[in-house]
Amino acid sequence: MNPTVVLVHGAMHTPWIFAPLRERLSARGIASRAVQLPSSNPDSAAAQGLTEDVEVVRAAVAAVDGPVVLAAHSYGGVPTAWAAAESDQVAELVYIAAFALEAGTSMMEWMGGDFPPTWTHSPDGLAVKAGDAEESIFSGVDPTLTAEAVKRLNWQGVRAFTEKLGAAPAHVPLTYVVATEDPALPPAVQEQWAARAAHSLRVPSGHSPHLSHTDDIAQVLAQAVVRASSTRS
Repeated sequence: MNPTVVLVHGAMHTPWIFAPLRERLSARGIASRAVQLPSSNPDSAAAQGLTEDVEVVRAAVAAVDGPVVLAAHSYGGVPTAWAAAESDQVAELVYIAAFALEAGTSMMEWMGGDFPPTWTHSPDGLAVKAGDAEESIFSGVDPTLTAEAVKRLNWQGVRAFTEKLGAAPAHVPLTYVVATEDPALPPAVQEQWAARAAHSLRVPSGHSPHLSHTDDIAQVLAQAVVRASSTRS
């Protein structure tokens, strides 16, 4: 049975962000699914945290009949790592300019204890949103696509940043896509994480290579599917 790609979006996003990538995967005959993380919500009071995100990713993997290539962008790497650590269905984990934190660490600790000064806090104090998304998240992306993506950004629950990563996979093969022109997540940090991966690729992209270099990311995932197929056959 061919592996299914399960895609996990970053902070403030929705599964819509993977529509172009999923079209490319479908054209290659690769099945894919994209989750909605509950930490990202249009209603700041309804935005949840890391533990709820992990449950959703875990359920999405379990709902697949067969092996899974689990791929995550940005913050999505955190709940994805935790879910992958507790599943025997995940054949490969692909980080797309994603956070590959150590177990026991929170996003807030990684960020030095505070949110970027350009981010907006919701009036209820329960969520945040990037105020400079065009430059930080979508640099190098087609302007029309960027405008639509910014319009679709949600509030991100604060607990997604303050809760600690409970587990990280020790035996799942990792692939890391380094975005070499990323203004949001320093490429030097991505290189450190990529050095621990079994496979890595450098893309001359900002923080959203799945939008600016969609064919490259589709190829990375297709290669992961081939590897997963051979190891599970």
